Amino acid sequence: MKILHICNLAYKKSAEQFYNTDRKISFGLQQNGHFVYDFSFKDMAYFGTIWRTKKIGAKWANAEVLRLTDNLQPDLVLIGHCPQIDPETLKQIRQKYPNIKIAFWYVDPIYESEKIKFIHKFQPYLDTIFVTTGGELLKQFAKDQTVAAYMPNMVNSVVEVGQSFLNKNTSHDFIFCGSAGDQERANFVKQLQQKISFLKLYLPGFVAPKLYGADYIQTLTQSKMGLSYSRRNDICLYVSDRIVQLTGNGLLTFTPKVPELDLLFNDSEVVYFDNLDDLARKTQFYKDNPDQAKLIAEAGWKRAHVSYNCQRTTKFMLETIFDKPYSENYEWLEHVFKK
Repeated sequence: MKILHICNLAYKKSAEQFYNTDRKISFGLQQNGHFVYDFSFKDMAYFGTIWRTKKIGAKWANAEVLRLTDNLQPDLVLIGHCPQIDPETLKQIRQKYPNIKIAFWYVDPIYESEKIKFIHKFQPYLDTIFVTTGGELLKQFAKDQTVAAYMPNMVNSVVEVGQSFLNKNTSHDFIFCGSAGDQERANFVKQLQQKISFLKLYLPGFVAPKLYGADYIQTLTQSKMGLSYSRRNDICLYVSDRIVQLTGNGLLTFTPKVPELDLLFNDSEVVYFDNLDDLARKTQFYKDNPDQAKLIAEAGWKRAHVSYNCQRTTKFMLETIFDKPYSENYEWLEHVFKK
C-alpha cells in the first residue's frame, strides 16, 4: 500500500537524532513491503517560506499535505508529532477521500492536560490513535470510530547495533542519560551519585554534556549497565524510548516498577528496583556477579530485538488500523481499546 507519513525527521539537527521513532516507523513500514512517502512537517514549515519560521510556514505546510494527498492518494495517512498541523487539514482529507485511513501516533507522556487536549483535537478525524501509554489514560481516546491502542517503543536492528554484554572492557559501569531541567530528576541524580559512587558513573545531560548521534550509540555500547527512569514512573506502561536504546544495545537495564511494564520485559530481561537503596544494592550485586549480569542483559537484548523491532510493531499498527485479524499474540493486546 501507499502511506503518507507526516512526521518530524529533524533535518535541522543534522542527524543528531537519527535513531528517533519517526524514522523507525517509516523503516518498519517499508520492511513490511509498503511504499512510504515521508513529509517532515516541522522542517518543511520552516524551509517552505523565505521567512524561515514555522509559525508562518505552517500554513504552507498544511496546504502541502493536501497537495500530497491529492497526488499520492495514499491508502493511509499516518501522523506523528506535528504540533503545527491543523485538524482542519485532516477534516478536508476525510471529506474528500473517505476511504483513506487516518492514524496518529504519539510517544510523549499523556498525563498532562495540554497533551490530552492536543490529541482530542484530532480524534474526530482519526481511525486509530497509538500512544506509548496504556490503561485508562489511553482508553479515553477510544470513542466514536476511533480505536486507541498502545504502541511499544521500538528497536531498529541497524540502529541499535550494540551488544554491550559481549564487551568485557567497557569504559563505564553505569550510564544514565537525561536532562537536568526537571528538578525531581536532578535531585534523583544527586542522590544516585552518592548511593552508587562505587561504580564508574557517566551521566550525560546532568554532570556531562548531552550525547547525540553516533556518539550516543557508541557510548551505550561502552557501558555495562544503564538506567531507564522517566519524570513519572507510575503511569501504566509509559517509559521513554530510552528503555529500548539501552536494552537494544545490550546493556543490563535497570527500571522502576512501572505499572504493567512486566508485560513487555520480565525480571529475567531487565532489573526492576523499588527505590534508590534497592537500586544501589542491585547494581553492586551485578557488578560483583558479571555472569548473571550478562545473562539478563542478553535476554533483554533478545526481547527488544525480537518483540519490539520496528517491522513487527508497525505490522501490529497496520493490522489495527485496517481492522485485520492479528497475525500473532502481541504482548500488549489488552491495551487496545474500542468503544
